[in-house]
Amino acid sequence: MRVAAVLFLKHIPESDELAYISMARTLINGPAMVDDAGNRAMYNAGYPLLVVAPVFALFGEIVSPVLTANAILGAVTIVLCYFVAAEAGAGRWGRRIAALSWAVYLPASVYCVYVLKENLLTPLMLGTIWCLLRLMQKPSWTIALAAGLLFGLISLTGNAGLALAGAAALTLVFLPVNTRKRIVLSMIVMIVAFITVAPWLIRNAVVLGSPVLNTNGGFNLYLGNNPAATGWFVSIADTPRGGSWAELRRSGEVRASNVLKQEALAWIAEHPAEFGMLAIKKVLYFWTPPFHSGKQPAGTVESSVRLLWAIEFLVLALCALATVFLSTLRERRCALLWTAVGCYTAVHALFYVIFRYREPIMPLVCILAALAVERYFAAASSGRVDRGSS
Repeated sequence: MRVAAVLFLKHIPESDELAYISMARTLINGPAMVDDAGNRAMYNAGYPLLVVAPVFALFGEIVSPVLTANAILGAVTIVLCYFVAAEAGAGRWGRRIAALSWAVYLPASVYCVYVLKENLLTPLMLGTIWCLLRLMQKPSWTIALAAGLLFGLISLTGNAGLALAGAAALTLVFLPVNTRKRIVLSMIVMIVAFITVAPWLIRNAVVLGSPVLNTNGGFNLYLGNNPAATGWFVSIADTPRGGSWAELRRSGEVRASNVLKQEALAWIAEHPAEFGMLAIKKVLYFWTPPFHSGKQPAGTVESSVRLLWAIEFLVLALCALATVFLSTLRERRCALLWTAVGCYTAVHALFYVIFRYREPIMPLVCILAALAVERYFAAASSGRVDRGSS
């Protein structure tokens, strides 16, 4: 499915994609890595640094090999679904259902044709969850090292992925070790994560005068919290800052981000009730079934694909919710998965919602759904056997 998407879906890069392509090209050719608008750290560097630039260096500055790399990352994610499901307590069929669910989930294939960070962020987040589940069962410094490395790569790739820190904190509580070893393992994770991002922080301290991961935090916070905010993405041109945004940008990336952050926080402080209602709306929007249409009038094929996507999403979401009602799944590993889902959702309640932002957490929905389906059929099978015996 992913290969078919790469071969047959026609898409011209736009918006964030152009930024990542520009960052990769300027990283290779110099003199400095910048996006298509000339910003040096507006976007996260992980995806262009770790995927796009190496592919460009090997195959030339064309997009199609990058899409192939996206498909490979998608295949890796399918395998990770299998192993994360195993760590979460799934049996043979549960592991297969989890992997199959992500393999056939339509957006996971479609997004391969987009030069977007979610293609890398998704396997990084899933790998981190595997580490946390394994630590919960068999604490070891090697797994802590891997978790730290993955957290560092997530920091470079997509800030929203750092919401997994909530799941990491829960893991520390559940670790079957004494306090001393718990502290040592947590320090390993944090130190390795810091070492991983340190070169990028140093670069930004030299180039921008501030050791930041990126300069879009204040920008995104403002888009989600201002008098014109709706919960969805809105252009800054449609906000009160629209008229003065160009001038503010000229004052520098870091300053512009800080100014927008302060204005967003001021709006939140002055309108706490509106902020609360807006946050609730964002949570609802984040998990709204995909009944929307595309930018252009949809043909028969696109309409059919969107309908199938909506059906897949509803089935997966309902099956995942069933884990809450199955007593055999009310245990620590499921609690960790739900914590990850909840924290990732909460992050977007602070900013704004775009449907593709949901994709990196959807593999966990597939795994939860697989656990529920497997346990349901196991219980049903056991019930039939019992009735037959009696």
